[in-house]
Amino acid sequence: MPVDQINLTATARASLTTQQSLAASTAKHSQNLSTGKKVSRVTDDAVAFYAARALTERSSDLGGVKDSVGQGISTINAAQVGADSVNTLVGQLKGLATAALSTTDATERASLASQYNQTLGQVDSLVQDASYGGINLLSSSSSSLTVSLGKSSGDSLTVSPQDLGSSSLGLSAVAADGSGFSTGTLAALDSATQTVNSAQANLGASVSALTIRAEAAQNQANIATEGAAKLTEANLNEEGASLLAARTRSQLARVGQSVSQQQQSALLTLFK
Repeated sequence: MPVDQINLTATARASLTTQQSLAASTAKHSQNLSTGKKVSRVTDDAVAFYAARALTERSSDLGGVKDSVGQGISTINAAQVGADSVNTLVGQLKGLATAALSTTDATERASLASQYNQTLGQVDSLVQDASYGGINLLSSSSSSLTVSLGKSSGDSLTVSPQDLGSSSLGLSAVAADGSGFSTGTLAALDSATQTVNSAQANLGASVSALTIRAEAAQNQANIATEGAAKLTEANLNEEGASLLAARTRSQLARVGQSVSQQQQSALLTLFK
């Protein structure tokens, strides 16, 4: 046996092994407390690590869906505001037409005709201003709105434009002298009101459907995030108690090793 080789007693080896184990436990609990996670790398717990990663990615995907839906809702809301304004203008047009039909004064009818034609021009201006993100759901010349609701290409909602331009509503300017006002004008305005109301109902239904999907996506994302946290986050109270216990046991182990060494030294003095 080499002269520089040191043989440890069984008690000393057990004490050393215990202290090494306690040191590793202390380091682990200390890391968990500082990071707030019991699983922060694959070597901590491979199953929990990859399961948590999958849940985190799921939450991220759902967050993207929610953002996409939110933009879709904003596009529809822009159209809804425009449709509300068009409806208001159509109501004003009906009031002007009714007033014109109730008077025989040529000057007054001409004045009402001028107001009518100016108001009618505002209908098309409002329609043009109802765009959001390059999509105008009140113009037939615009593309449809397609909102992605998931990874699958078929999981989407498409909203087609509702053309509310004056010509599509069947409205046209009247003669400058007001001679063009008739019961037919009022009938056209009533029809235009119905068309606008129908468009608003369709847009509203789309907003309701998207709002439900947005809320569902957010709730599912929250559940996925909570699930990942349950797999990886540390219980700080338990970790703190475990760290304190490990440190206490480590101190006791060192005391025990010291006592063991003193006993060995006492035995050696017998051979002097």
